[in-house]
Amino acid sequence: MSSEVEELVPLLLAAGFEGPRKITGNSLLHEYRRRIPGAVQVLSIQLERNQLPRFLLVFHIEPPEGLARVIADGGTVLTGCLKPKTGAGLKNWFRADRPWWQTALGRTDTLEREAVRLCVALLPEIEAWWSSQKPSPHIDCWPVEYPGTDTGGHLGTARKRTNQRTRP
Repeated sequence: MSSEVEELVPLLLAAGFEGPRKITGNSLLHEYRRRIPGAVQVLSIQLERNQLPRFLLVFHIEPPEGLARVIADGGTVLTGCLKPKTGAGLKNWFRADRPWWQTALGRTDTLEREAVRLCVALLPEIEAWWSSQKPSPHIDCWPVEYPGTDTGGHLGTARKRTNQRTRP
């Protein structure tokens, strides 16, 4: 599947992103970054961890100095995810494997090119998201909150878990 997903790489590079020119190795995340005035747009191609022929695109905008500053100072980063179908779970990823019932009927061919073509067709939704940061028919988004770690040596940002049972 990674060889077909590589068809996305020239499109990302042509759009001004910097990142690996090939998807190689066993890494699950392949990150591409594009600098804009006052921020960096980050887009990652995420492959399925069990090497099933499935992938999705995850993206966010971070300050020019990177997420380390947000983690240290505290703040919220809105993250988006492009999938052909909304909802959680692998069934909503771009996928080249056939549904279980088609496999049970003997269809063993895969749909890599179709999955990548669908992803390419949906890339304009990501370009729109960079400005709006709002969900769309194929983009889910959620805030990632960082409480901050620069507390002058104090552990004031740590939260105590109160839902744990104590043993007698």
